[in-house]
Amino acid sequence: MKTELLTISKIFNEALFRIPDYQRGYSWEESHLKDFWSDIEQLNHNKSHYTGVITLEEVPEAAWCRWEDDAWIIRSKRYSPYYVVDGQQRLTTVVILLQCIIEKTVADELNYTPLEIIRRKYIFETRSDKLARAYIFGYEKDNPRREFLRGEIFADHPDGYSNGEATVYTRNLRNAKKFFCEKLEGFSHSDLESVFSKVTQQLVFNAYEISKKV
Repeated sequence: MKTELLTISKIFNEALFRIPDYQRGYSWEESHLKDFWSDIEQLNHNKSHYTGVITLEEVPEAAWCRWEDDAWIIRSKRYSPYYVVDGQQRLTTVVILLQCIIEKTVADELNYTPLEIIRRKYIFETRSDKLARAYIFGYEKDNPRREFLRGEIFADHPDGYSNGEATVYTRNLRNAKKFFCEKLEGFSHSDLESVFSKVTQQLVFNAYEISKKV
């Protein structure tokens, strides 16, 4: 097992993250979101904030080769696929906040980085022929929350899209996006850049990687 203290920018470096089917869904409620947002607000621009533990397990080829939308990016671009064993709540919250920052940004860049590059690193990358879109973070294919995350959080509504049956977990996902979008309402471009920097560069995690040879 390897362990390192990493920022979100380093964790999201040519990697795909999937929440395995056996894990419960997104359980954070408003009190958790308020605490998380308070940590960001109080974080000085030249400080780091320890945010917790993330444990990742390498996904064997026998599993990821069945991921129709994702296998191409693993094979062609050598992205590393991981199951999120621990830290799902924190990672999900970070990704939702990043999506809200992207949606609230009127300019086409943040901190001199084009939004398209930011979106490709943290949200999704589309194959050149447009026939597949690999989401960087999400649920496994057979999980009903997978389509909800893509449709309601990432605003991806393909033909025939349905957000499925509402659950406590989908409610929490929707409420988290609403919470962060409301917090960012009226933010200037420099304010958004500041939050983006804090989330991607100043939140640090103990990242454990479990290698599983199959």
